Amino acid sequence: MDNNEKSNIFHNELKYLESARGLLTNKELYGENELLPHYEKLLHEYESLIKITTKIFRISDIQGENVKRQESEIRQYNEHLKQMEESRKQLLTDISHELGTPMTSIQGYLRAMLDSIIEPNVNYLQMIYNKTILINQLVEDLFEISKLESNQTKMEFEDILVESLFSMFKNKFELEISDRGYLFAMDPLQGVPKSMLAVVSVDTVRIEQVMNNLISNAFKYTPQGGVIHFQCEVDAELSICTFKVNDSGPGIEEASLPNVFNRFYRGDKTKQKQAPGGTGLGLAIAHEIIKKHHGQMGVESKPGKGASFYFSLPIRLLNTR
Repeated sequence: MDNNEKSNIFHNELKYLESARGLLTNKELYGENELLPHYEKLLHEYESLIKITTKIFRISDIQGENVKRQESEIRQYNEHLKQMEESRKQLLTDISHELGTPMTSIQGYLRAMLDSIIEPNVNYLQMIYNKTILINQLVEDLFEISKLESNQTKMEFEDILVESLFSMFKNKFELEISDRGYLFAMDPLQGVPKSMLAVVSVDTVRIEQVMNNLISNAFKYTPQGGVIHFQCEVDAELSICTFKVNDSGPGIEEASLPNVFNRFYRGDKTKQKQAPGGTGLGLAIAHEIIKKHHGQMGVESKPGKGASFYFSLPIRLLNTR
């Protein structure tokens, strides 16, 4: 029985009660009937019973709502525990899989040195050192993506103009891109309606991390002297802004596009420049951060025509008039 049905029942009972009370006061109909006092007492007790029953149903409804809320909270908590357990299992799987190769390599070189098969020299020691750095970074990245996936990372959101965020990216990354031998290009902000301001709510540290990961990815594939190009466009109708990092590298095969944000996916290594590789988690981490911002991330590319990595975030448009 829902609340409306209960309310109707009690409302009708009270109407009948008032009708009965009106009849008992009709002296012409009942005169001085000796049973009237007993009927009046019965009506009074029945009225008290209706009021008590109404209160009981109200208490029951409140308790029922509390039970539903607690059940919902328990389900959410159980789902959170399930996510954490899945993340833990994935973390252990990734660690055992990805750490195996560099650890085996380090053990092999050290064993060969101890057995005097190879002589310790700067080159071998540097190689071992580089692998330990990779292992350390791998563990840190795995820990970070596990925290993101299990909602253990706290985001500090703040409102910022899309134009200011775009300018922040230029100020933070233009010099590094140029110093590393690439051409930097940046289009003006597009799509903001006249007399309007576009505001986005972001954790600026995390969004900068996303941008840094996209640029690091561009560094791996763009030849020296190539172009790294920033774009930002506001879609007022959809209430989103889209940031793009375009490179002039070899591009990505169509079959590989669905996999670029997967853990440890490094694409075609033959197309990478001869530089120290990353952990293969940068784009996966960026993807998780954008999900926490209720945004979307994607890539567009054709072989031989570079790649365009982008992320879209929800915005609010404010009238300046």
